Amino acid sequence: MIPAAVIALFLQAPDTLAPAAVYSVKELPVVRAAEVVRVDTLVSAPQAVADLLRAFTGVQVKDYGGAGGLKTVNVRSLGSEHVGIFLDGIQVDNAQNMQVDLGRFSTDGLGTVSLYNGQKTSRLQTAKEYASGAAVHLESAVPSVSGGQVRLRGGSFATVNPSADWSHRLGSRLMLRAAAEFLYSSGRYKYPYFDTTLVRENGDIRSLRVEAQLFGQVPGGQWQARIYSYGSERGFPGPVIRRGTSFPFSAERQADQDLFVQGGWTQEWTGRYSTAVRFKYANNYTHYNTHPEKNPMALPYNLHYRQQSGYLSIAQSLVLAGPWSVDLSTDVQRNALDSDVGQFVTPRRTTLTGALATRVVWQKFRAAAHLVYVGAWDRFDTPSAGGWSRADTYRDSWMPSLSLFWTPLSWLEVDAFVKRSYRLPSFNDLYYSLMGNANLVPEAALQTGADLRFSARPGAWQLELRVSPYYNRVSNKIVAIPTLSQFRWTMLNIGLADITGTDVKASADWHGGPWRVSGTLRYSFQQALDHSTADSRTWGNQIPYIPRHSGSVSLVLGWKDLTVNWDSSFTGGRWSRTANIPDYYLAPWSLSSAAAHYTVHLPGQGTVGRTLLLGVNIDNVFNTSYQIVQGYPMPGISLRLSAAFRWQ
Repeated sequence: MIPAAVIALFLQAPDTLAPAAVYSVKELPVVRAAEVVRVDTLVSAPQAVADLLRAFTGVQVKDYGGAGGLKTVNVRSLGSEHVGIFLDGIQVDNAQNMQVDLGRFSTDGLGTVSLYNGQKTSRLQTAKEYASGAAVHLESAVPSVSGGQVRLRGGSFATVNPSADWSHRLGSRLMLRAAAEFLYSSGRYKYPYFDTTLVRENGDIRSLRVEAQLFGQVPGGQWQARIYSYGSERGFPGPVIRRGTSFPFSAERQADQDLFVQGGWTQEWTGRYSTAVRFKYANNYTHYNTHPEKNPMALPYNLHYRQQSGYLSIAQSLVLAGPWSVDLSTDVQRNALDSDVGQFVTPRRTTLTGALATRVVWQKFRAAAHLVYVGAWDRFDTPSAGGWSRADTYRDSWMPSLSLFWTPLSWLEVDAFVKRSYRLPSFNDLYYSLMGNANLVPEAALQTGADLRFSARPGAWQLELRVSPYYNRVSNKIVAIPTLSQFRWTMLNIGLADITGTDVKASADWHGGPWRVSGTLRYSFQQALDHSTADSRTWGNQIPYIPRHSGSVSLVLGWKDLTVNWDSSFTGGRWSRTANIPDYYLAPWSLSSAAAHYTVHLPGQGTVGRTLLLGVNIDNVFNTSYQIVQGYPMPGISLRLSAAFRWQ
């Protein structure tokens, strides 16, 4: 039972005393987010976070086709394992393969989605936030009033996607939010196959996401808790290669059941000292089956994985003087993986991450520095082999960083950073011969970058130009290349990769009466070269799946309650292997999509407002044939309709 005093604390009326003087540092960023989207301002947010990130400058979303295909994010050629995905400050990770499938996370309930190419510099961060090479931050929107939304999406490939989101205030200090989403898609789309046209098979998905959140306030602080469940059953269509037509390309299936509970509490104890405590427990189950009875050519695998993770973070912040603060963050995490693969390897990893950070913040000049230490103990045993076990393996690294910000003119901002990041091999990388490589060594990266932002507001216009040059040097870069399945990968080290690039973004917005117009132009240049061995055939070659040139154009036209969007993107030629030869070349492609949304204001009751949002989306308008990953053709033209009823 919850003590009555605790319940009274959450439900009591807000304080009426005058606010005390606070001497804390101004919450101004040292390095601003490279991209940030306020989800609640979008007329109709994309279904999944992965779809929202596609438009970000310098970001690649690897997609293996259709609604059920794996979707991972790559920033500035660092690889998805160097990109931390943080949900309310707590990392979404996967010790088994370090691949976070962004297709599993919806934009429902999110307030902002932001990308940091180098370092987020805020007080009371977790140590893992300091340690990531790049970071995508998903921040929840805290509901202020009771309300909800019921939405139905559907369209091509027999896609049906209903969802509901509901929030309710429980007293003056407690808010409840609950949401559910179901997705079904057949994954059957046409694609060119040499001199004919085939239909993609075994690409269906059924998934259900259910989650609930509590947001609370206490005197001087706030807290939140979330429970999240995701279950899915999907097929892996496999790569398209020439083979006999008497057997299906693939009969592989995967079932997942993911559950996690996480929460955090931030407390301002005095005007100078504050703390944040965050925790998480995750339990993930995966079942992979090749079904050789359906495809006799397949290797017979029927594998089960159970991964459990416990995580605790404590962050402290002390303001030494008005502009100067010092933070100390300590994280500890325990990962365990049980499976029936091969020798029944059961790896265990305990990771300790500590960060000491300091910030000096003035209006026109800001600086931040931190030093991160990460140490990981690995151990595994094989019960089926008489209990043989390997002695603990310890890997550790120090990661320093320095960030600067300067505003020399009212229309010009400059920031820069330099940092070192470190990426541990995953369990699959090391311990499972089915897809791993026991000889892999940890990957380290030296990252440098700068941002120049020019802004102007002539009349009703708002103009902005951002130019962001960068250089990354990655030692022992770990490259994951899919084999005959999305589930099995080839892992290898590239001894040294030098990555030089520039991101450019220009945007213009105009508002006049009922009209509004906005446009965004993005361009990325990335030269990511293999510099491992000077006399090798791959010296100076572009590393796999990195285009030298890519970009996009986005146009939005609004009139009263009608909004029309047009988006076009271009991805240059790439290679699927370290050898840049014609056999591994992937041709460039250009994609366009169009959308229209109309808001209908319905009669309400009292102070309750009701709206109906109707939308139509056409993806790949010109039916372009393309592949993001070699052998995995993407869908052609598709139609999606949506209707959402909202009230508050």
